[in-house]
Amino acid sequence: MFSAIFGSVEQGIIYAIMALGVYLSFRVLSFPDLTVDGSFVTGAAVAATMIIFGYHPVFATVVAIVIGFLAGCVTGLLHTKGKINALLSGILMMIALYSINLRIMGLTSENSIGKPNIPLLKAETMFSSSNRFGVL
Repeated sequence: MFSAIFGSVEQGIIYAIMALGVYLSFRVLSFPDLTVDGSFVTGAAVAATMIIFGYHPVFATVVAIVIGFLAGCVTGLLHTKGKINALLSGILMMIALYSINLRIMGLTSENSIGKPNIPLLKAETMFSSSNRFGVL
């Protein structure tokens, strides 16, 4: 019972962060940007791939944040330099990122090349490394 509640709260927090990204870009910046729908998953794909390749989870998370930032920059460039409508540039980037995500996740080890799922069950996480030091 507790694990089901914990899992649902965890997913709710993750989706709340994504909703905040959409809300901030739409209400505060008056820019209807849907890039966050694609860049959120791109960050997860980059972080999971880097963790599988043996990078530290904190470093993989930082790189995933930078990749999401770059996706937002490309959306801005499409809008400003390409003279594409704001909503359309976000939709184009979101659709492009779905294909890029599959390509990124296809880079993993030889036993899962080309598969859109990356199992992280045996990978080191921030929580497993903190358990070794008695933090959690």
